[in-house]
Amino acid sequence: MNRRSFLGWGAAGFAALCSSVAVSFGAVLRYLVPDVFYEPPQTFKVGKPADFAYGPPTFLADEKIYVFRDREKGFSVASAVCTHLGCTVNHFQSDDRFHCPCHGSIFAANGAVVHGPAPKPLPWFEVTLARDGQLSVDKDKVVPSTYHLMV
Repeated sequence: MNRRSFLGWGAAGFAALCSSVAVSFGAVLRYLVPDVFYEPPQTFKVGKPADFAYGPPTFLADEKIYVFRDREKGFSVASAVCTHLGCTVNHFQSDDRFHCPCHGSIFAANGAVVHGPAPKPLPWFEVTLARDGQLSVDKDKVVPSTYHLMV
C-alpha cells in the first residue's frame, strides 16, 4: 500500500467516524426532546361577558377558575386550586371566602390565606376581551387581586 492510498482510506475512515458520531449525537438530542406536551393551553376563552351573572362567582370546573363579575369593578378571575396540595377550593357566598375541603385552608375574598396550611394566597389571572367579544384568560399572567377588566 502506498502513501497516497493510505491517506485516502484514512481520510475516508475519519469522515465516516465523524458522521456516525454526529448522527448519534443528533439521535441523543432528539430523544431528550418530548414529542407531546400534555399540559393544556394556558390561554383560553371562557365566553361572552353576558354569560356571567352579577353577584356570586361562576365556577368553571374544566379550567379550575372562578370568574367574578361586579357592577362597579368589572371582571376578575381567581384560581380554584389550593396552594397547599392542589385540591379544588369551594367559594361560599355566606362568608365570602374560599374553603379547601382537603385540609381546611381558608382564603379571604381577595385570595389571601386566612387559615393554613396553605403557604401562599390564591393566584389571580389576567382576563382580557378578545377580538370576537369573548373573555380570554391567561393563566401564565398572574395579576394582583385588585386587577379588574371593565367591559
